[in-house]
Amino acid sequence: MRILMLSWRGPRHPRAGGAEHYTHRVLSILTRRGHEVTWFCEGPGAEMCDGIRIVPGPPIPALYPAGALFLARHGRAFDLAVDQINVAGFLAPLYSPVPVVALIHQLAAEVWRAETAPPWRSLGPPLEAAGLAAYRRVPFVTVSQSTLADLRGAGWRGPGFVAYNGVELPAAAALPAKEPVPTLAFLGRWQARAKRIEHAFAAFARVRAAVPDACLWAIGRGRPPVQAPPGVTLVHDVSDRERDALLARAWLLLATSVREGWGRMVLEAAAVGTPAAVYDVPGLGEAGRAVGATIVAPDPAALGAAVAHLLVTPQRLVAMGAEARQRVAAFTWEASAGVWEQALALAARGRG
Repeated sequence: MRILMLSWRGPRHPRAGGAEHYTHRVLSILTRRGHEVTWFCEGPGAEMCDGIRIVPGPPIPALYPAGALFLARHGRAFDLAVDQINVAGFLAPLYSPVPVVALIHQLAAEVWRAETAPPWRSLGPPLEAAGLAAYRRVPFVTVSQSTLADLRGAGWRGPGFVAYNGVELPAAAALPAKEPVPTLAFLGRWQARAKRIEHAFAAFARVRAAVPDACLWAIGRGRPPVQAPPGVTLVHDVSDRERDALLARAWLLLATSVREGWGRMVLEAAAVGTPAAVYDVPGLGEAGRAVGATIVAPDPAALGAAVAHLLVTPQRLVAMGAEARQRVAAFTWEASAGVWEQALALAARGRG
């Protein structure tokens, strides 16, 4: 099958994040299974990346009309197009000459409120809703049951598929030992206000009042929006291997986002035997429950109290980490790619 992916950022974009990681992993597997994949996105020059042909587009806002023009001109060279919606999509169902599958990770109303200032804070959600109306009848793929429910509530009636993020499970013998002192970890872009690093800092301050030798590693990039309290170490721009080693050495991961499409960081921690304490918000709470995480109300006081209680019994945390690692083994990229093939085949059969 000849597949065209339209998305905001590409795999080599300097601000590529979880959505781009997901897209890259799924598309690379589809190419290995014999599909021809072209990816139109903002990013560096034309290249081949793990069997995927990258077609670079201009920066936003010119990217979206350029993508529409590319699809209108070259669409019939493909069997179908995938329109990836990151706050905004390419509105491909309105003009595509071939069937369209929508890919959406999450709705962004809470992110708009967290990340933007007036007037966009109030204008963003209705603008998003207006754009999403174009996709109500096409097949779509999302990454969690939470977002699937949100989309059904927004009037999407097309066939819906949930293809979770996968994770790679390292050998147990390769995992480093836990830190000798109670060590927490936070993972996320520091400047992304939707990740709410300030909540992790506030919760940790409460933890340290009860467990004085506790420490927190804040792993990310950018500049934190608030000052780090005592006991926090900022770990800046580490490689994936270094990140995984830090997660493995930590006792517990803290996740405080306003919402997630799917809490990939929770699975990454589980894969290296580290349990998590997460806010009960869409996507993030769902991922936490999948691996047996501690789920708390989205409040630093509640998170701090729960974490302080967990740190009193390290043996329990070790057992939670082992259970999380066992559960997360069910989430593989091959399984996600299999769901994608089902969605793509269904859309292709609807060509007539």
